[in-house]
Amino acid sequence: MSADRSAFRPCGEQGDLLLVDQTDGVLTREFGGEKDADGDDLPMKLYIEAYGERAVDKPAPEGFAGTFMLEEALYAAPDGQTRGCDLPPQDYIVATRGNEPFWSAEVTEAALLWRQPDEPKEISIAAPQTQDAEGAVSYVAANSDHKIELFIEAQGCRDDMSGEYFAYAARATLDGKKYSGCARIGGRSF
Repeated sequence: MSADRSAFRPCGEQGDLLLVDQTDGVLTREFGGEKDADGDDLPMKLYIEAYGERAVDKPAPEGFAGTFMLEEALYAAPDGQTRGCDLPPQDYIVATRGNEPFWSAEVTEAALLWRQPDEPKEISIAAPQTQDAEGAVSYVAANSDHKIELFIEAQGCRDDMSGEYFAYAARATLDGKKYSGCARIGGRSF
């Protein structure tokens, strides 16, 4: 990202695509504003997971292999903060996490997995129940010892420690104790 234009390079490719931001400017809003000594905007390199498409009906501007129309930024982090393209596609449906207290949860086809530093450190409950609502989804899983509820909402969320941006916010309840954090959907496709 830079003040005059931004580029997008899909994982595994060598050429940059001109990025045309069709969102409400979420990346600029969340990550812009870094200035150099002269007060000019500094370019920033991000890893992003996004929905969008290549523009096939437009000729590519000089220096670009094509154009990428960014429709929705799902996740973004400063380059080097995440392994990004080096990670294999994830098999979770949704992954959530929060700070103070630290916690994380993953929903897969088979189970809901809860992790935290305190006891119980890890809980896995098979076959979570799902309920969809417009702009939100909830998961509930219970066994004889624990009940976990996750509520994922289409609302931008910023990790207050890492600075990562997520397109979804998360609320969780473990055995009646409430948690909040951010959520990320699984898989990767370009």
